[in-house]
Formats: sequence, C-alpha cells, structure tokens
Amino acid sequence: MQTTLTDRQIYYFRVLCMTVLLAGAACYVVFTIHWQWMWDTQVMHYIVLLLKHGKVPYKDIYDINMPGAYLTERWAIGIFGGGDLGWRLYEFALLGSMTLAMIVIALPYDWLAGLFAGVLFSLQVGSMGPWQAAERDEVMTVLIFIGYAFLMIAVRKARPALMLLFGLAMGLAILIKPTVVPFALCVLLFPFFVLRRQSKSPTAYILFALAGFAIALGILLDFLLPQHAFGPFLFILSKLVPYYSSLAHPTLWVLIRRSIPQAFRVYFPLALLLAIAGRSRESRCKDADWTLNWEMWAVRAGVLFGGISYFIQRKGYDYHRIALVCFGLLWIGLEFTAAMKDRGWRRNAGVAGMAFGVLFMVPFNARKVHGQHVVNAAVPVLEQDLVRLGGDQLQGKVQCLDLVGGCYSALYRLGLVQSTGFTGDLQFFGPDDGKVVPYYRNLFWDEIHKDPPEVILLSNEWYQESNYSFNKLNTWPEFRDYLNSAYRLQATEGPFDLYGNPMAYRIYVLKGSIADKPGL
Repeated sequence: MQTTLTDRQIYYFRVLCMTVLLAGAACYVVFTIHWQWMWDTQVMHYIVLLLKHGKVPYKDIYDINMPGAYLTERWAIGIFGGGDLGWRLYEFALLGSMTLAMIVIALPYDWLAGLFAGVLFSLQVGSMGPWQAAERDEVMTVLIFIGYAFLMIAVRKARPALMLLFGLAMGLAILIKPTVVPFALCVLLFPFFVLRRQSKSPTAYILFALAGFAIALGILLDFLLPQHAFGPFLFILSKLVPYYSSLAHPTLWVLIRRSIPQAFRVYFPLALLLAIAGRSRESRCKDADWTLNWEMWAVRAGVLFGGISYFIQRKGYDYHRIALVCFGLLWIGLEFTAAMKDRGWRRNAGVAGMAFGVLFMVPFNARKVHGQHVVNAAVPVLEQDLVRLGGDQLQGKVQCLDLVGGCYSALYRLGLVQSTGFTGDLQFFGPDDGKVVPYYRNLFWDEIHKDPPEVILLSNEWYQESNYSFNKLNTWPEFRDYLNSAYRLQATEGPFDLYGNPMAYRIYVLKGSIADKPGL
C-alpha cells in the first residue's frame, strides 16, 4: 500500500502551488488597487509636504518618527506620486521586492519557499485593510530582506563588493527603526565565521558592509546637519520618544495573543516538528547542510529579531509583528519544501503544510482582502469644511489636534500648511510627567498665541486612554478655557466609523477672523 506521494505527484503539486500563489499575488493587486492611503501614512505624507515648504524636521516639525521614515516616504512620493494610486504602486513595489529577495534567499534550497512566504504575507497583511499597508515596519522589513539577499549572494558567489548593498540596505532600515542596529551587527558575524571556517579572509566583506553603513549614515547627516536639526533630533529621541513609548501598553497576555496570525498555530508546530525530526540526505539540496547551514541560521535569527522587535515596542499593533511574520513564513516555507523532497511521513507532512498555506490560506485571505472597502469618511467632509472656511486663505492659519483620524489627510490633499509644527496631540492630553508634557504644552501655547490659527480642528481621538472622547480637553484646563473664549465652536462633524471607532471632530474658528463667517 502506497503511503508516500510519488515524485511525479510532488511535481504536479508544486505546479499547482505555483499557480495558486501567482493567482493570489494577482488578486492582491486587483483587489487593493482602489484603496486610499490613511492611518499613519497620512502623517508621513503630510510631513513630506511640510519638508517641501521648507520646514525643518525635529526643529520646526515635532514628530517622533525616525528620519528614515521621512526619507523613504519622500523618495516614494518622488517616484510614484503622492496620490492614492501612487501609494498602491509603492506598496506593490515593496512587496514585490521583498518576495524577490525571499526567493533569492531560498534559491539554493527551493525558491518556492520564497514565493510561498511573500504571497502569504501580502495577502495576510492585506486582509487587515488599508490602514496596515506600507507601514514603517513593512518598509524596514523589506530593506532587511534586501540586505539578506545581497549578503547571501556575496558569500555564495565570493563577491565581497555586494556587501556594500547589504550595509546600505541594513543602514536604511536602522534609520527607520534603531532596534535594527544590534541585529545588523549580529548578522554580520555570520559571513565572518563562515568565511573563516572556509579559510577565506572576511576582511573585504566586512569593510564593504561597513562602507554601506557609512553611506546610510551620510544620508542621515545630510538630512539633518545642513538645517542644524541634529540637536533637536537627539532631543526628541531622548525625551518625546520615551514618553510615547510609555503610553498605551496592553497586558503581556494581549501582546502574546497578538504576536502572530492565527494560521501560525498550524504552521509553527508542524514546521518545528519537521525541523526537529531532521532530514535525510535526499531532503538536502546538493551539498547544503540543512542542519548546520549558516543561511538557515540567519533566517532563524531573523525570526528571533522579529519577535524581539515586536515585544520591545510594547504596543501590540499588527504592523509591529511584520518582521516576525515575514521571517517566520520564510523559515516555515523552507521547512515545508525541504520535507517535500524527503520520503515517508516527512514528505506527506510537508505537503500537508504547503497545502494548508497555499490551498486554504491563500483563497481565505484573498477573499478577506476582496471584502476590504474601508474609506475614511471624515476626510472629504473636513476638506469641504476647510474649503468653505477659506480654502487657500487658510494657508498657515489652520491647526489640527489629531493623530491619525484624518485631519492631516485633509490638509495634505488641500496642500495646506498648518500654524505649528505639531503633527499630533499625544503630548498635550496625556498623563503629565512633569517634563515632556509641560515643555510641549508651553511650546504650543506660545506658538498659537504668537500667531493664532483661524481654524482649529479637534478630534475626539484620545490616544493615552485608548478612547474617543472630547473629555481629553479637561486634562489641559488652560487650553480648554482659551479655546472656549477666543474661538467659536462652528460645527461638530461625525461620528464617523473609523475602523470600528466613533471618530468625531469639532471645528473651532477664531472670533473675528475671515473664517468666522455668519451662517457657517
């Protein structure tokens, strides 16, 4: 009685998997091409707009994001444009680049593992909707995989010059999330020890990698130093970022529960079982040692980094687990495809794992992606309000007190620069730490009194309380009283359904200003 699939059956199964995966990738493009950018992307887009108007990062713009987030967003807008379609093309380029890098990494073993990981991740992240797309952790992870690909080609082909691109890609990832620094240095140890064991000198490889890091550092300094923004950057990095990091922590159990998609409850145990069981010589690709191969250990190190990166951020956001999910899927794909080359129960188990991912999860997530038609209904309403209140006359005379609800999206789409450089209100209405909050409240207070904005858009998004309520004004009574005395509450818009939350806006107009028109 035949209990193991034949080589011919495996061949046809592989063809089926490739067909379904390519179809899934096509579905992702077709099903999401109409999406509008929103959530954190609006802040990144808006900061690029401020930069184009001569605002200095960290000096005129008080935002907690790293320079790499602004630089990659600016490059993306320069290449693809700042509209919704350009944003979709940007994400397609990101996911395509990462999938190609995964295929390159998996090539000596089984390139199907890279296609498996790239497509499954794309559909998985797409199933959560447009607010998760092209997030900073996604861009960071893409750069890391590109760096991995060049690292492995450099060692495989004995071309140390390619390590320059490894260092540059990893350096740019560091500019987005500094947590990549220790990981990049650890990854650099792999070729060092591997080449030493092969009686080859690693010096040229290390020097080229360091040169790549130096180029990334040069990009950072060129971004900050000419405008004397390095000092303000360090101030925000040492003061505002730790304050933000201290807010809105879920419990450890919630962090653990959100750390991986539910499908990993099937993937991980099966892949781990296959890895522990070991492999026969038939399951190895040519001379590659699947048990001790450094490339496999590098992928596993990526899984570990992804887990550390997720937990160290302590927020539990889905996009914070992107590195963990991507490296996890690649490792899982490598284990499944390796098992498919074996005999006996391991081959059957590998086929079962691939079948679950390709034949079940791909259609399942593709259907969820197709059902995502989320739009931020607040944005067009706020645009109409701003046009009615003055439109272009509000240039430099409007202020958002919001985070990611849609106010900055409206300003960006109208090309309006606001009164101050604050791109969020988390440091105004949060727990008073006696340092950061008073400092930024005083800074904002001085700026709006020096040149009062004619329109203030106040959302009910209350980040620190994970709530939606205008009661956040009561945490800063002086500003609340000033707002009620110097401004007229012109309208309250909403509530809008913001990803399941009741988002609303209050529109205040300065008394006696051009925006303070009768009947509005």
